[in-house]
Amino acid sequence: MNRKTRTLIFIAMYVALAVVLDYVSELIPFLQMPQGGNINLALISVFMASYHLGWKNGIITGLLWWLVGFMMGQNRWYLTPIQYILDYIGPAIVCGFAAAFPKVSKVSNVFTGVTVTMVLKYFIHTLAGVYFWFPETTYAGSAASWIYSLGYNLWYNLATLIVCVILVPILVKALNRGSNKFVGYKG
Repeated sequence: MNRKTRTLIFIAMYVALAVVLDYVSELIPFLQMPQGGNINLALISVFMASYHLGWKNGIITGLLWWLVGFMMGQNRWYLTPIQYILDYIGPAIVCGFAAAFPKVSKVSNVFTGVTVTMVLKYFIHTLAGVYFWFPETTYAGSAASWIYSLGYNLWYNLATLIVCVILVPILVKALNRGSNKFVGYKG
């Protein structure tokens, strides 16, 4: 089997895994936030794709995960195209970019990539909250909307970060053996 075919098969596998993990995340009540957002287990698959296949294929995996989820009826809450990009497409792209981050000193790029992309994802969700999902008694861009959005989006993104920082390095290290080398991993 040639390299391109193998890469396409892995992308399809990671997208399918992300869709299943996204569905599982929605079934578990304590992973959900009351007005949207959740501890998203699907990001484990997107991060794995990024480290296994490289950051470009990680971005493709993130975008395909969003597209398949949209076609299956997920990710349909939107007010404007910009809000939709900030809530759904932007975070999928950012998380697929994880393998592009370097190893820092003795810290693997898995830790730096997952951490930096999750912080970027948090800020993207915060922007969406500030300008589109602000509290009823405030207005878009106000200090109150910033405070509310920073606090609301912190908890589920922080919990997702903790889950991914624990599980992704374990999975990358365990699966990066033999002929199945991870091209984006700099351990």
